[in-house]
Amino acid sequence: MSSLVRAAEIRPHVSYRTIQVGTILFDEVPTGDEVVQIPGSGLTLTSSDNEFYPLVRLEAWDGPPVLVESPWEYERIFDGSLLSLLAVVDLNGVTYGEITVPEGRSRIRVLCRGRNHVEASTALNPFPPESPHEDPLEFWVVQVWPA
Repeated sequence: MSSLVRAAEIRPHVSYRTIQVGTILFDEVPTGDEVVQIPGSGLTLTSSDNEFYPLVRLEAWDGPPVLVESPWEYERIFDGSLLSLLAVVDLNGVTYGEITVPEGRSRIRVLCRGRNHVEASTALNPFPPESPHEDPLEFWVVQVWPA
């Protein structure tokens, strides 16, 4: 049975519906969808809202993780190569949190729920929240393990 090696829960500030996770290198870039895009050396998670603080949980496992029962609205697995850190970064390059991960070929699972909490506006909120809600409105999990 696989074990969780390390994890971090991060509450990044989202702007322009974007959460970036990397560094992940792809031999062949997987096709994107409306939830996860692959621009360059990482994943761009598309939030449903512009100005708020979702919860992003990064997990490093020593083997395939057991999928926790939850009402996940999105699940997708990617193959890629990891460097020594996996981080959540905003559009300005500010790192909100990171975990160390084994370098090399990996499987990456992305899970999400709560994206339907609000229909995103195309304009930014003139009075954005200054800190996270106590209970996150949107929840992402990025799990990595050796391929």
